[in-house]
Amino acid sequence: MAVLLWALAGAAAADDAAATRVPAATPDSRVTVTTVVAGIVSYTRWPAETRSIRLCTIGEGRGVDELLAVADLGSTQQSVPVHAAGRAADALNECDAIYVGALAINAARKLLQSMVGRPVLMIGEGPEFCADGGMFCLQPGAAEVGFAVNLDAVARSGLRVNPRVLRMARHATGSTQ
Repeated sequence: MAVLLWALAGAAAADDAAATRVPAATPDSRVTVTTVVAGIVSYTRWPAETRSIRLCTIGEGRGVDELLAVADLGSTQQSVPVHAAGRAADALNECDAIYVGALAINAARKLLQSMVGRPVLMIGEGPEFCADGGMFCLQPGAAEVGFAVNLDAVARSGLRVNPRVLRMARHATGSTQ
């Protein structure tokens, strides 16, 4: 699994259209939430092309802390500033992508329900995030950060995610949710 996530990070860094400023993982380095999120964002296309993708964090936890410490996951072609959303309601109009850390179950479900059909990339922690309608579910507490994908949620969003990312998630987790 670490090799697959390393390949995602390396592929994202090599992509001329969306190379990330996040250092690409090496086979002997630890794959981080930041690396995985940067790879997913760089291989996602929104309905309207833009030079900036606003990535918001909601909740708490290791993944949120890692992302906020980086401040920008972007490249020379596209900036990806990271900031904490004050409230979930703020995220509705301020964010193109949202990373959800530890958050009350009802608050997370309400946020996910409000985003159905909107072109907002929803990435969160734990398998229940995908079960509740999130697109990508990370496991930041594991030795290596893995991820799964909810293909139905991706399809409903109107976003286009490169099939290589979807195959890596399927292979890395054994199945998609």
